[in-house]
Amino acid sequence: MPEEPRDTGEPLEWSRRQFLGGVGVMVGAGLVATFGRSAIVDAARAVFGSPVSTGTTYLYALDYYFVPNYMTWKVGDKITIAFRNRSQSHPGKLHEWMCGRHVNMIATPLGDETGNGFHQALFNGVDVWLSHAHLVHDLAIGGARVHFTGPKPPNIHVGRADALSPTLYPGGAIDLSFQVPDKPGLWQYGCFVQHDIHYRVGMRGLINIVRA
Repeated sequence: MPEEPRDTGEPLEWSRRQFLGGVGVMVGAGLVATFGRSAIVDAARAVFGSPVSTGTTYLYALDYYFVPNYMTWKVGDKITIAFRNRSQSHPGKLHEWMCGRHVNMIATPLGDETGNGFHQALFNGVDVWLSHAHLVHDLAIGGARVHFTGPKPPNIHVGRADALSPTLYPGGAIDLSFQVPDKPGLWQYGCFVQHDIHYRVGMRGLINIVRA
């Protein structure tokens, strides 16, 4: 009578590992589907923290979000924000970068809604050097002390919630160099064009300014 093959357990172990791995993938996908990619990123940041940005940071405006959407700055560090409009799905789509606290509220028939910039501007009283301007739609200076390296962008004006705010055409670029001001805490940045719709649908980010 032939000897029956012995069950070594290896196929069972392999199947168990495969099953657990598949469950892990499905759970991860379910978390992303349920809470969104930004919530997962925020949760990871809460555990692992965020590195301090130094030197040049490329900030990309897309439809309708920023990359990155979170930065940590240290008071006194020299920073260059290389702001780029990478809108591709909407030809002619303008995007801006404005930093501040306490977003303004506007009254609508449905109640108060966020919009129209910030009540407190981050760059008021701060020296900012602007360079490499290309395809700039307009530039609001607000209360910043602005210096130009090279050609000045067109349509320069003071206003727009009294905040520094470059607005770029698709493919546009501008570099903003400055020393991080002694204004610790959390600040927001956002895009308020198209009657503030961009900000409302999530085109915003956070800056955490820390002291050394």
